[in-house]
Amino acid sequence: GRSQKAGRQVFNKNHPNTYYTHLICCYCVSEPTMARTTSAAAGTPSFILATFCSVHLLLAGGAYAFGAYTEATLRRLAQASSLSYLDVERMSSSPYYESCELEPMAQVVDAESESGATVFRTKSKGGGNGNGDEEAEGTREAVVVACRGSANPKNFGTNLKFNLVPATRLSQNYLPENALVHEGFQTASVGLWRELSSPLEELVTASNCDVVFTGHSLGAATALLCATHYNASYENRAPSPSVVTFGGPRLCNSVLARHLRNEALGGCDILHLVHSKDPVLANNRKLWDELGFEDVGIELECDPNRPVV
Repeated sequence: GRSQKAGRQVFNKNHPNTYYTHLICCYCVSEPTMARTTSAAAGTPSFILATFCSVHLLLAGGAYAFGAYTEATLRRLAQASSLSYLDVERMSSSPYYESCELEPMAQVVDAESESGATVFRTKSKGGGNGNGDEEAEGTREAVVVACRGSANPKNFGTNLKFNLVPATRLSQNYLPENALVHEGFQTASVGLWRELSSPLEELVTASNCDVVFTGHSLGAATALLCATHYNASYENRAPSPSVVTFGGPRLCNSVLARHLRNEALGGCDILHLVHSKDPVLANNRKLWDELGFEDVGIELECDPNRPVV
């Protein structure tokens, strides 16, 4: 039930139940660092992603049957996560605005928690795997929900409400006993989903598209939980989501992590990109271990020394 670590996995394609990976490298600067490295002209936080090959995560017969996440795909999602820090009217001043080939369709903020998200739409090449692979044949529209990380004092207050509380507000009809979640992230996701549900429903139910939830840090946590709300709310009326996050925290105990992996988001790709030099993650791992927090999806340890974006 524990997440698999890149570089610690065994490659054996002849064994039906073995994960295998190609290395990805990712560097996502922490939010305090982002504040210091903001572009003076564009106001776009630095968001550095390094990848030099496709990622393949396969588990025969299991929930995590990933397609190929190319460098272009991860670059686009990292850029969307960065753009989500900006108001829509300021996005065109960012160098990421053109390069990521995403069109902002809606931007929302929860009045209570002040958490935010931007819904983007693009034409992605390839179909069905939700990764926007530009090298595949065919075209398929993709909707990317990029949840914003911490941008104001209320957001940082959300991060500090790390008590594990019953996960009774995640749109679930059933929860196993003792399923616990980070108090602040659950509250933020409830308010954010309330704002997201209407504009997102119009986009995903009107056409056959891929849906990806992404985000950095706090946005990584709300992206995963909003994907949970999405799957429960739309059931068979909309495509199943993928979740790809950058520098995200742990957010629940092992009981809820198993429920999200196997039930609430069963069959969905859930990929967390992290690296050892992220000070927020490094400083909190011991606390998360002591409190019983566990990763939900596949966590990939990435190389912080090979920036691409």
